[in-house]
Amino acid sequence: MKKICLTVVAASAMLFSAQTLSAQEVAQAQVEVEETVEQRAQDDYLQIEIQELPAEVQQAVERDFAGATIAEAYVKETEGEQEFKLKVTTAEGEEKELHADAQGNWIDKEKKDEVNQ
Repeated sequence: MKKICLTVVAASAMLFSAQTLSAQEVAQAQVEVEETVEQRAQDDYLQIEIQELPAEVQQAVERDFAGATIAEAYVKETEGEQEFKLKVTTAEGEEKELHADAQGNWIDKEKKDEVNQ
């Protein structure tokens, strides 16, 4: 009789822990999906190859950030205008995020965000 009770208790414990683990995995997956969707909605930038950047943008980086290297490049099109987001590493090793239009003019995101609010 003791063995049967212990078997039932052990089986119940295993079942409960398996359900809890599955629920935690599902909850974690949902959080990751929501974060990804939220980030995508905020950004709307598509990653592009650095070679795909307009020459004007590449020249602006060389001119204003001598010795910097472009690590990543993204593009977003709004109302027919392209905006480029660049992740660069300066000659001093500092990582920066820059925004430019297709003509190589820098966009000050902080000022732009203040105006839009």
